Amino acid sequence: MEILCSLKNLDLSFGPKELFKGAEMTLHFSERVGLLGLNGHGKSSLFKILDDSLTPDQSKPAFLFNKSKKALDSDGDFSVFLVPQAPPFLEQKLKIKDYFLSFYPKLKKLTHELEQINQQLDQESSQKLEKLLGRQKELWDELEHKKYWDLQQNYESYLRFFELTDLEKKMHELSGGEQKKVLLSLGLSSPHKLILWDEPTNHLDLESIEILEQELIQSNKTMLLTSHDRYFLTKVTQRILHIQRKKLSSFDGSYADYLEHLSEKEEERKKLVQKLKNGLKRETEWMRQGIRARGTRSKKRVDNFHELMGKVKDLQSMERKSLKIELSHTGRQTKALVELKKVCQKFSQRTLFKDVDLKIHKKDKIGLLGSNGTGKTTLIEILCQKINPTSGEVKLADDLVIKHYSQHRTELDEEQTPFEFLGQGQDQVILPDGRAQHVMSYFEKFLFNRDDIHRPIRYFSGGERNRLQLAYHMLGPADLWIFDEPTNDLDLETLEVLEKTLTDFKQALILISHDRAFLNNVTNKILLIHEQQVETFQSGYSQAENFLEALKMETLLKKGQEETPDVIEEAVEQDQQEALKHDPNLDHKIDEHESMVEKIQGQLKQMSQDGLKTSDAVKRYGELNTLVEKLEQKLLALYEQQEQN
Repeated sequence: MEILCSLKNLDLSFGPKELFKGAEMTLHFSERVGLLGLNGHGKSSLFKILDDSLTPDQSKPAFLFNKSKKALDSDGDFSVFLVPQAPPFLEQKLKIKDYFLSFYPKLKKLTHELEQINQQLDQESSQKLEKLLGRQKELWDELEHKKYWDLQQNYESYLRFFELTDLEKKMHELSGGEQKKVLLSLGLSSPHKLILWDEPTNHLDLESIEILEQELIQSNKTMLLTSHDRYFLTKVTQRILHIQRKKLSSFDGSYADYLEHLSEKEEERKKLVQKLKNGLKRETEWMRQGIRARGTRSKKRVDNFHELMGKVKDLQSMERKSLKIELSHTGRQTKALVELKKVCQKFSQRTLFKDVDLKIHKKDKIGLLGSNGTGKTTLIEILCQKINPTSGEVKLADDLVIKHYSQHRTELDEEQTPFEFLGQGQDQVILPDGRAQHVMSYFEKFLFNRDDIHRPIRYFSGGERNRLQLAYHMLGPADLWIFDEPTNDLDLETLEVLEKTLTDFKQALILISHDRAFLNNVTNKILLIHEQQVETFQSGYSQAENFLEALKMETLLKKGQEETPDVIEEAVEQDQQEALKHDPNLDHKIDEHESMVEKIQGQLKQMSQDGLKTSDAVKRYGELNTLVEKLEQKLLALYEQQEQN
């Protein structure tokens, strides 16, 4: 494969914290690469180096950033686009339709000048008119050269694809999920050669994640992406880059393949450590015999002893460190914890859900699903008694303790340090079992460097804040744990530990997540908010997944029926000879029919990719195929008529 770019001799430090030392990597054209690494170990920094917003440290030999000539844009700059985790520029209160220009400053400057000239043309006298018209043409030509109109059209097309139709709406007024869809539209419409995706599945519902997967797989762009979604990584990536011990290691294969590779390597490491330890034991006994017993010609053996010790320490240091997460409960014996009867919730004229009957028991591990905006967070707030339902009854067991892990991290004060936040002014924390532990020791349990305990929280990465929030919540017991998108921003190593902790936990919990693997492994019951109702799946996520798949196919069928109305099907049935008559609108009819054929063929392709899992889908697939054949016959007749004319 042809190389798009490569980095060599990469050193990067922030104060005493060293992220990279002599690291190197290569990216090839049209490959999709997953980037792994613990939070705070350099993923975001690597993205910033690639998009030239961060300069590495000076090093010997010098840092090299080699770029293919084909990877340069028309201005000679490296063609790279970073899709951030969270939308910037919200304080500017931009409309959705104008938001993309903030990521293209050169285009923004040109369009701003063009807008000013257009305003002046309505006001200026004829003396300046010729000069303004000349400059207007220059700006139009430059925008055309930079393919501004194509970019704008593609961006708006993807917005509508994600069902964002009110382009006059302000970005800061959108929900987290809607803002994420705007960022996806930016990344998918970008003309750049290299796209950097930073946690693209955060805040997305399952349907949007699956759409994104298909779009990325079909793209021929080079992309480097970070994600905590293991299904997503496995499906999308072809190669893995892993930040480990300040280096970048590469593995050809998907994320699932890489996990298997890591497991094999870990077993090999353990066997080698044991073998070296056995040798070290013999050498240690020899060293303890004393100088006379060892003889005088033993310098080489002494050196070998120290070398052996070094090898063992190096291999032991390579062991994967894991987070220590412990959920605790109050020991309550009550089986029934929460009961909802005929609960309804409305905001203004909009009903989120109605007639909800729900019981939560001691050992229920519930996954809560629903598209963005259907009311998942609202239902949780009702359970936590933060808001009252519009109607219905909510009954909680006496003295029920609920802990709510919010995705918005409202507990964190960015001006505090972890020492202040966790210790609340004390140098010790009290653990759920009553034992006291020093704040520093407790902080380090969550894979933090002790030097960071007095660093203000505002300087922590998203994943580090997530771990800090976990540390805070683990200090107290609860009868019902509620986790709202706990996997957002977490590195995969931490996510796996959290998953195992929740899987082993024998008490009640509710989990809001769009991470399919996480839901499948942790929960034993699924609640789905759909069409103002709460559907219950007693068999867990596998049962809910089948229902969601059926919903997707139903939506696809409805969409197909809307886009191929009966009027068109009836028109296709007209006598072929009718097409041979003179028709002044012949060219328009040909374009119309060609467009319809292309549209239906696109639907057929999509249905094939999604899989025909229902009899209705198979039937509709056959109907659309027949329709394409009839349209093509009509087109042949129109082509013949065109030739005769």
